[in-house]
Amino acid sequence: MELAYMVAARRSHAVALRKRFLSNVFWYAVLIVIALGMIMPFLWMFLTSFKGPNDVIYSVPPQFIPHDPTFANYIRVWNNLPVASFFLNSILVAGITVVGNVLITSLAAYPFAKMKFKGRDSIFYFLLATYIVPVQLTYIPSYILAVKVFGYYNNISALIFPSLASIFNIFLLRQAFKAVPADLIDAGRVDGAGELRIWWSILLPVVRPSLATVAIITFVNQWNDFLWPSLMLQTMDHKTLTVGLMSLQGMFSSDFRGVAAGVGMMVIPILIFFVALQKYFVRGLTGAVKG
Repeated sequence: MELAYMVAARRSHAVALRKRFLSNVFWYAVLIVIALGMIMPFLWMFLTSFKGPNDVIYSVPPQFIPHDPTFANYIRVWNNLPVASFFLNSILVAGITVVGNVLITSLAAYPFAKMKFKGRDSIFYFLLATYIVPVQLTYIPSYILAVKVFGYYNNISALIFPSLASIFNIFLLRQAFKAVPADLIDAGRVDGAGELRIWWSILLPVVRPSLATVAIITFVNQWNDFLWPSLMLQTMDHKTLTVGLMSLQGMFSSDFRGVAAGVGMMVIPILIFFVALQKYFVRGLTGAVKG
């Protein structure tokens, strides 16, 4: 009787393992198909940027691998546009914005998460409600303030200061700070540490994955931003990479190889930045959700 029961249990376990294996195979196949669908446009663009004059861009079936690979497309774009200036402006804007945004939003998130004061939750939820307002609705008053009041027209400062804080990053860091045990903060206060010292020496090291997540989100948003920089920047020397490369539409209107090379210049830095911080990105989002 016991032997029959053990055999039945083993069969049931084997069936369960087989079902789990088939389920995993199915979902992995679905995810692979979705991943291929998402990566194919970028892969086509990247390979097109290396195609020579004799390579076909549009064909049936499509030609993905260049038969005559060349760097001439990148060299032509680099020589016809001040790409070095575009890169420098984009790196300057994105770098200053990332550092400033991480510091300011973490300073704003700390009291909302760990301090007690009257109206704390009401103020936070009021700020959070502003997140539903499309940013495009703020461009007209922001443009008037930047041009008429602060005099930031055609100045990269107009791209930095409006992006030094965002309610989403405050929300994400608030959730991360709430997950930090209160005992750590109490221990710091017992040792005589002030609030700024607690924020800098205790909380920030604990929530480093969330800080990396905020840095990635801010960098990608600032690097890809087009509408606001196109309104504020006019001369070629002040333009960022996304705005400056729009000149490719006129200069290389029929040269899709040049356009692909320009897009590759813009996308590759984002991929490098994300790959460098990807392990912190997932951990940071997980910590924010748990908090």
